[in-house]
Amino acid sequence: MPIAAIVLLVALVVSAIVVATSGGDDTAAAPVSSAPPSSVPSPVPSSVQSSAPPAPTLTFEPRASSADQKCASHAFGDVQASLQQTSCSAVRRASYTALVDGRPAAVTVAVVEFSDAGQADHLKQIADNPGGGGILDVATETGKWPSGPPQFDGAAYASKIDGKGVRIVQAVWQPGPSTPDDPGLARAAKGALDLQLPS
Repeated sequence: MPIAAIVLLVALVVSAIVVATSGGDDTAAAPVSSAPPSSVPSPVPSSVQSSAPPAPTLTFEPRASSADQKCASHAFGDVQASLQQTSCSAVRRASYTALVDGRPAAVTVAVVEFSDAGQADHLKQIADNPGGGGILDVATETGKWPSGPPQFDGAAYASKIDGKGVRIVQAVWQPGPSTPDDPGLARAAKGALDLQLPS
């Protein structure tokens, strides 16, 4: 019993000290709790906004384009082998200089068109396979890159069915090393999936 009485006495003393220290200085607490909302300094919201990263930017500038029916001759790897066995209706190609958050990249886009959507889907499966080949860059073939042709090894890749065709996109930094999983290059490749190709 004496221990329980001591614990109760200590608890009462601690409670009394807490009440005395928190309630004893009403003048210091009053200005904070009675400050009107309009007195909040305006620089706080602007400093929060200025610390946010800039909005991502992505722009494309056409470099070269072509369209013809020589699909297999503009292809390589397994994609070329497939196009040698299944003729396409047309191949449209375009090359772009892209700026990804201010960093230069090279983007190549090809749309291989068929008379039947099943053939497009088959070619997409082949092209989507890592190491399955692809379509050659038109600006590289025609010497239209201002600072020399980019190396599309390690390119970020995207593709989609486009009507009765398949759209194939590759993006690399120019200059600089590239990797297929680079977030900026992946954004550029996905953004190019919806570009209107020059005629």
